[in-house]
Amino acid sequence: MKGINPPPVNDFEELQLLADNERLGSYPDLRNEYTKIVSQYDDYIHHGGDPWSITKLPVGNRLQKALIAHYNQPPTGRLKFINEYRRTLSPIICPMCGGFGNGTLDHYLPKDDYPEYSFFSKNLVPACNCNSLRGTTVKGRASPQRVIHPYFDNFLEQRLYQSNFKGSFETPSISIEVIDDNHPQVALLQFHLDEVISNDATQGWFEKYWSDLSQRAHNILDLVLPPTGQDVTGAELMGSIERYRNSKDKEYDTYNNWLSIFYTGLMNDQARVDQLAIIINTSR
Repeated sequence: MKGINPPPVNDFEELQLLADNERLGSYPDLRNEYTKIVSQYDDYIHHGGDPWSITKLPVGNRLQKALIAHYNQPPTGRLKFINEYRRTLSPIICPMCGGFGNGTLDHYLPKDDYPEYSFFSKNLVPACNCNSLRGTTVKGRASPQRVIHPYFDNFLEQRLYQSNFKGSFETPSISIEVIDDNHPQVALLQFHLDEVISNDATQGWFEKYWSDLSQRAHNILDLVLPPTGQDVTGAELMGSIERYRNSKDKEYDTYNNWLSIFYTGLMNDQARVDQLAIIINTSR
């Protein structure tokens, strides 16, 4: 996860130009609903996209299809920011799950349920395949259970998640957990973990990374280890791991990238780190 700022887009101007265009399939329905959609945009910004605070706008079937079509195939010269968002807002880290890369745009409020936000810039967030794996889930059974919004949730500047290792050294069970059970947004954080972060792709990455680290930690952590020929103790390796984790915080500009989450949890497992130190000393 990563808090990001969307480029300044004049959504109201874009909406007005589309509403006034008689050549588009959305005309005249969009023009007739223009004032209501403007109000929806204002409401979205005011509530930071919170689905518990936003009432859906009843939209006719024809207008709904036209609004979604404008997103899928933007009219000539309009909505140019859509492709730019995919490429430039967060090209390395997925702001939604903390994985590496993106390539899609996530409709924070799903366009099929909230068609009025189909091409609203504040509702479009770059994401990786966690977008499709999440589907249309955006809130839970009761407030404040909802998905994190990278444009509006300022707590993303905190370290929120860590890995948790259980079982054998070679093939542990690895999960992700909220660090602070007393965090004021713990219900929201847990919902986001369950619905966005925890999936087969994330699990596969964490298991593969541990498999690689447990066999060749001397290569992966080489730049933060003592010089070759000098044995490393478990305590020294813990310090090396912390430096490595901190470097990933800076490299990806978030405490909540997968590498930082992985190593934050590993730092709570001294016995596992001690075993890694033995492997490093016998491998160098």
